[in-house]
Amino acid sequence: MWQPNLVNYSFNLYGQFHYICGHKETTICEPEVVIKFKRGKATMAKTPSSILATQFIILSLLSSFAIILVQGEDQGFVRSLDPKLLGLKKEKLSHFRFYWHDIYSGKNPSAVGVVRAPTNSSTLFGSVSMIDDPLTQGPELSSKLWGRAQGFYASASQQEVGLLMAMNFHFIEGKYNGSTVSVLGRNQVFNKVREMPIIGGSGLFRFARGYVEARTHSFTPSTGDAIVEYNREKLTHICLYWHDIVGGPHPTAIDVVPPPSKSSPTNFGLVRMFDNALTQGPELSSELVARAQGFYASAAQKELSLLMAQNFAFVQGEFNGSTITLLGRNSVFNKVRELPVIGGSGVFRFAKGYAEASTHTFDLTTGDATVEYNIYVLHY
Repeated sequence: MWQPNLVNYSFNLYGQFHYICGHKETTICEPEVVIKFKRGKATMAKTPSSILATQFIILSLLSSFAIILVQGEDQGFVRSLDPKLLGLKKEKLSHFRFYWHDIYSGKNPSAVGVVRAPTNSSTLFGSVSMIDDPLTQGPELSSKLWGRAQGFYASASQQEVGLLMAMNFHFIEGKYNGSTVSVLGRNQVFNKVREMPIIGGSGLFRFARGYVEARTHSFTPSTGDAIVEYNREKLTHICLYWHDIVGGPHPTAIDVVPPPSKSSPTNFGLVRMFDNALTQGPELSSELVARAQGFYASAAQKELSLLMAQNFAFVQGEFNGSTITLLGRNSVFNKVRELPVIGGSGVFRFAKGYAEASTHTFDLTTGDATVEYNIYVLHY
């Protein structure tokens, strides 16, 4: 096979690659640096370009070779990376709560109008304000400063006061010092709770995703100053009556696994699936608020104790579509039984708490029971 005696590689300022064999070039260019390889030796011929440009081109050469190697390995311009190479560790969930101080008044305002509303709009449609607002631990401006909210908000609705919010939460304390969380979303300021997406971050919050909830803590109409609380956890108490109907033509609880032994005094091993009504009052005819869906299993050989796994699925009111999940032990002959709340959905995302169950009525003939549930749940 014919072997060329001389192979020239030339690179221009943008790192483009050209191959020259003998006197024929596949791509015509005017090289600034030519590196010649002959008999295992390399020599460099300089053109009138500056030394600085030469050094830059050599870096381009090295970069181009790196790109070629990557492309050759992964068959394209995309490659998979080990997250550890970027310093990424196991993903975790964090909750922050702080107060956002939007100050228009005084000698040192943290928010200034940069674009006036073009028309005499009741919502100031088109106006833009730039912010560098303190983020503090408590509602007082004098409380510990955790960071600053830097960005802008713009009135983007003609029919209501609805703001486009674009801001970075820049942290200046603790292990988060220097890291940021980026928020971009819609803020209907007169709503009690406003939810906005977290779209990214930097530092410890690289690849961040999530959401923030904003609640107005105070507002001064004369100055326009406002204090807004971001992400407040709250405690809710819910009282419902749980109707477990085993007998009759329309049971809401049915056996799906019979007890393996008929001699067991506790029906050990029995599993019963249920779709029980949860009503506002103890009467089955009272207002239906939710349904308890799940199963209970006889899980003790010496006493009547049930493993309870159920979701309370709300069907109306402010919690409509949300769920609360319970998983725990129910010693049914105890006057009060406590079961953990382990989670939820909708309004009850990240929920935690407990439920107290007290038997209201029990029919020995049919096995039907009405149980009062008092649920204490922490959620956002």
